[in-house]
Amino acid sequence: MDQSDIVYQIFNELSLNDVVRCSTVNRLMNHVCDLQYARLINDYENILANLFYKISYKQMYVACYELDVFIKKYSDLNLFNFFSTDVLYITSRNIIKFPKMIGQLVNLREILLSCNQITKLPETIGQLVNLQNLWLNNNKITELPKTIGQLSNLQELWLDHNQITKLPETIEQLVNLRELSLYNNQITKLPETIEQLSNLQKLSLSNNQITKLPETIGQLSNLQELWLDNNQITELPETIGQLVNLRELSLYNNQITKLPETIEQLVNLRELSLYNNQITKLPETIEQLVNLRELSLYNNQITKLPETIEQLINCKIIQ
Repeated sequence: MDQSDIVYQIFNELSLNDVVRCSTVNRLMNHVCDLQYARLINDYENILANLFYKISYKQMYVACYELDVFIKKYSDLNLFNFFSTDVLYITSRNIIKFPKMIGQLVNLREILLSCNQITKLPETIGQLVNLQNLWLNNNKITELPKTIGQLSNLQELWLDHNQITKLPETIEQLVNLRELSLYNNQITKLPETIEQLSNLQKLSLSNNQITKLPETIGQLSNLQELWLDNNQITELPETIGQLVNLRELSLYNNQITKLPETIEQLVNLRELSLYNNQITKLPETIEQLVNLRELSLYNNQITKLPETIEQLINCKIIQ
């Protein structure tokens, strides 16, 4: 292992402040930087000028070294296209982790790293304050860092097909989020503070292990699509009726036994999927869903439909 490799390993274990406090390690860093820094800067100076902001001498070296290692690993990629000033797209490349310098790419608007082997996001991802879309489907992520809440401009967060068991409370800070997709994870519950996501329009939680929804979900007044199929939900909160802009509600393959009377308030609902549950009857006020176009009811325990359902003249009932 050469000296630059040693330094790279040091930075995997220590922060920059730790390195500076340790005089022996600091002297080694200075020595290696003298040997390696000029070459790396010559290679990457045009890229670094656009990507990095307020970075120290040693941080610059580490960033350059990470770029050097990363790009050599993916030698078929064009460096300038790969590290564009506003997008980072790498799919199906067996990437295991983010480079630590990701937090310095402050101009990034979109990150697409789907179909890789990523298990963890670095804390530095919270520094990407201009990020609008973060797509990390089909990885092996088990948890999100608390710093995810610092992405105040994030509009889309897609984490389908991972191994996430819970969401950090800081998710409430993503007040500009419009789409949150967590299909096929291992989530058992939503945080009570979910109502803070007041601009959310689409929430996908299908194929998880959710047993109950928080009462606060009713405060997501801009929600248009709610996907909760293939969970373990037994009942819906009365506050579900407050989702007055909801158009699609998918609840099939759960353990629901009855619908709350407040379901009648979902006057903009167009699709309601309830098949494969344990529902025994529908509320008499079902006719209030005047915009309903499709109602799926098969594989329940309903023996008789309410007569009022005949008033849903534009609705296709599948039973």
